[in-house]
Amino acid sequence: MLAAMEKLNQSHFIITGLSGLEDWASQLSLFTFLLLVYTTVLAESIVFITIIIQNELLHSPMYSFIGNLAVLDMCLPSVTVPQILYQLLWNDKTINFIACIIQMGLFICLNMTECFTFTAMAYDRYQVICKPLHYPTIMTNRKATKLGVLCWVPAVVIAIIHIWTVFTLKFCGLNEIFSYYCEHMLIIKLSCTDVSAYSVFTVAFAMLIISSAMCFIFLTYLKILMAVNKVASKDGRQKAFSTCVSHLIVIALFLFGAGGVLISSYIRNSSVNVAVISGIFQNIFPPLMNPIIYCVKTKEIRISLLKAIKKNVLNY
Repeated sequence: MLAAMEKLNQSHFIITGLSGLEDWASQLSLFTFLLLVYTTVLAESIVFITIIIQNELLHSPMYSFIGNLAVLDMCLPSVTVPQILYQLLWNDKTINFIACIIQMGLFICLNMTECFTFTAMAYDRYQVICKPLHYPTIMTNRKATKLGVLCWVPAVVIAIIHIWTVFTLKFCGLNEIFSYYCEHMLIIKLSCTDVSAYSVFTVAFAMLIISSAMCFIFLTYLKILMAVNKVASKDGRQKAFSTCVSHLIVIALFLFGAGGVLISSYIRNSSVNVAVISGIFQNIFPPLMNPIIYCVKTKEIRISLLKAIKKNVLNY
């Protein structure tokens, strides 16, 4: 009997979502909002990737990294938003144990890959601005592709380790996750096993990776800033700044979203809804804004988009 109960408890989790939004009108409003935002994110990313692929002028290392980021922007909300929409539409708060752990692993993998991609983009900007004469030989399209793949490899390994670790844990309670998706730290806190050491190690390891990447990015852009100030012409400085400002804004959005989730999770006496809303924000807002930022701040992409609209829409 006890074994059967343990098996039942480990078969699914309960996703609580936002408290106070149990009525149909509130759930329908949130469903409509998320559906519109998610559809917009997918459309933006697909258009963005199509423009980069079709325009040969954009077949350069910088746009290779931007394309990789666009793929991440499309995949990240796809891991969580469809499940949230299903839960809101059918009011089904249960999720299969294996599906929940896989969602957790994919979420970790994509976020880590995005962090590493920002690091590779900073390295690329450093080479093109600080070593412009050697850039064509240092950063080729082939090397950019290898760096793009390399951003995924450690993220996949980290995700697999976390998935394996969670599968070794024992769950025997109600297994309620106070969120709209399967967040790693919320899952391990539900375990009957003592996970205090693992929790500390996980947070420390994540902070080490993120802080190391952000320190590298900060130092890289500091060197870029110093190099730009040495440029004699005003036009040269503006062009150099314009190639970096979009990356910095996108990185700031990523840090703002991740920081909001982390802070809301550890503030004492904070509402559970604050953490849930922060998680939703992290899932949809950066992927929604990233293509817009690159279109506004990157002249080549903006011109390519206008040409595509003129060709496919105005001449239709």
